[in-house]
Amino acid sequence: MTTLGRQFAQTVAEQKNTIYTVCYMFSQDADEVNDLFQEVLVNLWKGFESFEHRSDIKTWIYRVTLNTCIS
Repeated sequence: MTTLGRQFAQTVAEQKNTIYTVCYMFSQDADEVNDLFQEVLVNLWKGFESFEHRSDIKTWIYRVTLNTCIS
């Protein structure tokens, strides 16, 4: 695994509760929550390398999660 991949995995592990909490705000169905979680991970990965650290990583993850669930 690359360094970027390891950083991503560590960040997701640290913020997993935040992601699940937001996903559960949009659905109580476990399967749908898991689908939303996976979709969030894809979107986070797409933007992870270009994240500029102008805000806290938790804030960025929250916004990506929220926007993914809304759409």
